Amino acid sequence: MALLVGGLALGACGIEQAGRSPTTTGPVGETTTSSPVVTSTGELEVIVPPDEGGEYPDDLLVSCDQGVFPLSALDDIRSLAEADPGGVAEAIAPFLANEEGQNWPQEGWQLLYETEERVHLVARSEHGGLAHMYVTNDGSGWTWSGSSLAGDECRLQFVVPEGLNTVEWRLDPDAPEPTTTTMQLSVLLTELQCVGGIEIGDRLVGPQVVMTDTRVFVAFAAEPPPGDAFTCQGNPSTEFVVDLPERLGDRELMEGLEIGITLEDYLD
Repeated sequence: MALLVGGLALGACGIEQAGRSPTTTGPVGETTTSSPVVTSTGELEVIVPPDEGGEYPDDLLVSCDQGVFPLSALDDIRSLAEADPGGVAEAIAPFLANEEGQNWPQEGWQLLYETEERVHLVARSEHGGLAHMYVTNDGSGWTWSGSSLAGDECRLQFVVPEGLNTVEWRLDPDAPEPTTTTMQLSVLLTELQCVGGIEIGDRLVGPQVVMTDTRVFVAFAAEPPPGDAFTCQGNPSTEFVVDLPERLGDRELMEGLEIGITLEDYLD
């Protein structure tokens, strides 16, 4: 979901036509694309701006729910009823038949992405949003391995480098709102993974800042704290100041992890 903070859209608003939009067959217009003009990466490199034609590489890895897949998978989403790789429908049947599974769509499952070991299924939920289901194969056949109901359309995101946690940011509501002359952004950071409520501190990686003619993308990540198991009581917000390599101008502030493509737009 895009966050509206201080009158600025944080998220994918305004770039739905960039990249692999289902309603765009050719290059998008000047109002939706621009070439990077300034990049400040620091220790993080996760943002991949679209090219001058508004396109992303087909092999770009993106994430949605718990799944990671190449962007090219959007071109080959198929009905599970017609494209079952063999045993997947049978594997999910017991879950759909039990008490919990009754809350999930009973039909309409589509095969988003498959490998020899894992299948990611997705379906529209009658309650709104999307339902996701995962089936794995350890060599002895397909087995249901997890499901989730998401009350949103699933905006695709860049994949944080392996071994790092995802960090979301928002403008600090107690700081002055950015203006055209702003070169520093006061933000609040929140780590999404369960870390037992430990503050980010020096585990922070980034930010990566990419400035185009029309937008400023900002992304963060964090090194996980030492240990193997953590509680999920909620993580504290961390204040941070982002230095911009140029004045903000009239650029739109964007959550740097979102690429501006919505999975729901590609489903039947």
